[in-house]
Amino acid sequence: MELKLLDVFKREWLYIFKTPKIFAILFIVPIAYTLLFGYAYSAHTLTEIKTVVVDYDNSQLSRQIIQAFHESESFQITGYVNNEKEIEEALALGEVKVGLVIPENFYGSLIKGENVPLLTLIDGSNLIFTNYATRAANTIVSTYSFGTSATKLQQAGLHEAEVISTLSHIPYRSRILYNPTSNYSTFLVYGLVGTILQQVLFLGVSLTITREKENGMWSHFAQWKYTPWNLALVKTAPYFLINLINTLTTLYLCLYLFKLPLEGNVLPLFVLSCSFAFSVLGFGYLASLFADTQLTATQVTMLVAVPSFVLSGYTWPFEGIPNFLVGVAQALPLTHYLEGFRHIVIKGNSWDYIWNDIISLLLIGMISFLLAFLATRFLFFRENKGTLLSDAKDPFRLDNPEVLNSVSETNQYRVEK
Repeated sequence: MELKLLDVFKREWLYIFKTPKIFAILFIVPIAYTLLFGYAYSAHTLTEIKTVVVDYDNSQLSRQIIQAFHESESFQITGYVNNEKEIEEALALGEVKVGLVIPENFYGSLIKGENVPLLTLIDGSNLIFTNYATRAANTIVSTYSFGTSATKLQQAGLHEAEVISTLSHIPYRSRILYNPTSNYSTFLVYGLVGTILQQVLFLGVSLTITREKENGMWSHFAQWKYTPWNLALVKTAPYFLINLINTLTTLYLCLYLFKLPLEGNVLPLFVLSCSFAFSVLGFGYLASLFADTQLTATQVTMLVAVPSFVLSGYTWPFEGIPNFLVGVAQALPLTHYLEGFRHIVIKGNSWDYIWNDIISLLLIGMISFLLAFLATRFLFFRENKGTLLSDAKDPFRLDNPEVLNSVSETNQYRVEK
């Protein structure tokens, strides 16, 4: 029969509209992702960056400068600390992103014409914060409005010329911690490597159960109906080991080929990576259980993996993401892995700073595996919904009719020969 272009064209359209999964991927997913990413970046700019202050001067001018930072949309003064060391500790924990230091005798030095600058300490592990906070702080200092301030200083006894001289020449400098050169390789490559590791795990484990279903071997595992963790163990353990090999290999390449930094210890990073693999395997294994085909399993994991990097807070901080999306991000393994990874690799932090991320990853993994165990026990191997092993054609048993027929044919061939 001769093929007609129009008939094939119509048939393709009919297939798209009659297949809900394909229709959703082609028409619904682009809209959903556009809405997701649009909401994620809807703030357009960062606001209310958490900031702490050390005010060694404690003068009227220093208090007005602090008030100017607090009243700006860019910064939110969350508290005061006693010294720069406490600022660095808060930055290391991730509790704040910026520290403002007003030096001792700041006001008096300005009156004398001495160059004693304001100092901001900025968390450089995320270049989004680094660039924006540096620019915003410099803008506040350099364009500091001295309308109300001038009046107050004149009331304090300063002449107008002294007020203008004081408020127009406030020196400023910033110090970036953890990534002082603002190296984009340090910031971005590690995040992309973590995303790749997640994707490889998702693709590997999501096919492990669906492969058995497509091959007609799924019923063979009914003997583990009451011990579903056995099935999960044998199906996920190979991918867990592969992930460890991939993690070590990619880390080696980053360190020795691309000369990226590793400020912390390897052991916390190893434990964090194991926890990450456990959580991703749990999610992928659960998706594989409910998928009918390998294609469906791949599609499901891809739908989760694609927005993970954007919602992880790595490229665009949580401070600029709507709260409901932050809640979604906290349920994704990549969010906690990249946060802990950054603490170890870039900041040089140890166990005390990553325990929350490790616990979160383990909880995600345990919940996923628990749901998978319950589904295996109560949904997939019920007698009225599946064939138990005793009723199945087990290719590994000698009493399987197909095996007996094969043996009989082989023997007959030998006799005739």
